[in-house]
Amino acid sequence: MSKGASTQPSMDRSLPMSSCFSGRCFDTLAMRDLDRRSTAAQGLNEFDLMLHAGAAAFNYLSATWPSATRFAVFCGSGNNGGDGWVVARLLLESGVSCDVFMHGSADRISGAARLAYEAWRQIAAERERSSNDWLNSARQGEEYDVLVDALVGIGFQGPARSEFDALLEGINAASIPVLSLDLPSGLNADSGAVDSSVIQAHSTVTFIAMKPGLLTGRAPDVAGHLILESLNTPQFILDEVPAAAISWARDLPPAVLKPRRPTTYKGVCGHVLVVGGNAGMGGASILAASAALRSGAGLVTLATRSEHLGAAISRQPEVMARDIDCPESLFSLLEKASVVVVGPGLGVDDWAAACLRIVLESHKPLVIDADALNLLATDSSFPRVMAGSVLTPHPGEAARLAKVPVSDIEADRLYWAKALARQYASSIILKGAGSIIASDKEGCEPNICSAGNSGMATAGMGDVLAGVVGALLAQGYDAPLAALGGTVAHANAGDLAWREHGIGLTATDVISHVGAVLTPGIDTTR
Repeated sequence: MSKGASTQPSMDRSLPMSSCFSGRCFDTLAMRDLDRRSTAAQGLNEFDLMLHAGAAAFNYLSATWPSATRFAVFCGSGNNGGDGWVVARLLLESGVSCDVFMHGSADRISGAARLAYEAWRQIAAERERSSNDWLNSARQGEEYDVLVDALVGIGFQGPARSEFDALLEGINAASIPVLSLDLPSGLNADSGAVDSSVIQAHSTVTFIAMKPGLLTGRAPDVAGHLILESLNTPQFILDEVPAAAISWARDLPPAVLKPRRPTTYKGVCGHVLVVGGNAGMGGASILAASAALRSGAGLVTLATRSEHLGAAISRQPEVMARDIDCPESLFSLLEKASVVVVGPGLGVDDWAAACLRIVLESHKPLVIDADALNLLATDSSFPRVMAGSVLTPHPGEAARLAKVPVSDIEADRLYWAKALARQYASSIILKGAGSIIASDKEGCEPNICSAGNSGMATAGMGDVLAGVVGALLAQGYDAPLAALGGTVAHANAGDLAWREHGIGLTATDVISHVGAVLTPGIDTTR
């Protein structure tokens, strides 16, 4: 690390900074088990593993901010703080300036963290300073290039005390890049929830294995660039411990990428019926129908209000558009359909309720989206959803279905996705950054989609997702695989659209890419 150049790292901006990760994720209890198993398998002790973690974080600091010369490390009294003491010692040994601010009393440091603290004390010219010194400084942080957050790790459960909140807010207010060790302090490792304050990290180096709380909830906003350091944990150790979730990013589940036979014809690729598009809301159902067609469905019929037929045919002439101003017109259309997507632009009036009731009574495999979910949540007289369907709620819709506040859903997205999957005997896609895909099937772990980007926060994205999932169901994939494959394909198509349009991307732009993402052998990485 040398003086002179800017301390701001050079980063790839082809996609917004994200938390893309593919692999198994482990909750707090499993991580403690993995720590023990990893040390035993490698013939190490707890302090050895801490030294490896600190060295990995130091190496990342050196590579990312090579010109930085002034560091501050914030340590707690636990093992996360122990990692911080190792980093502080290595920074001093490298010849740069490093101050340490401790939250809590050094008397409480024990075990491996105590050994790391004593090793730092042996070379440090000055004692650690109190975190209050940071808060009381008139020039808070101005003398530092990079901050290191080693306050609390996976053991944090919250809510935090007011003085801890004040420290986190003070660190964020300094507007200096922060590297968090294992996870940003204040973030729940299992759920990604935040009770009060949380460190806004530039980057997070997490150790041994990924935590689900780094990929969903508030994590995409606060974790920054994610780096997983396995600390040489053998793969067989990771395979022995049950995962809390599986994360998917750039690669689709292999079972979704089945090549088509040369003799394939439209009749064997399924027939999707999209039901929606109430007065003034035709765009949503048209987007869903177009997405189903682009996702490989052999036939797509759009059942909508008559006022939208012209727009549907002019936009997508391959879609068969039918008038259902009289909801009973659905009966003949349902006879021919393999799968029904119901809800995009449906509304919640009497016409919408009549359409939904007829669809539910058909006992067809369903994708239930948008206003169809709201109707289900508010009227218990509707027929039961057919088992093996897919429901696609955003947090507000999920809260209405579960009859809890939205804050409860956001506090534990994994839990509520699984709960709704059991409630409806179906697969659930709980939408949002780090979408959760859960199934009611016994022994089926929930999945997290860590692809996608903030440009997808625009009208019509959920309608497109419903169409993609409906097309996969129609082609013979079961509900869990259609929900997972559709979500990951949709997110990756969104990432391709981001490269072309940035924050100006639209749902139509995503539709244009989804077919390539779902086709084996087409390189979409360029």
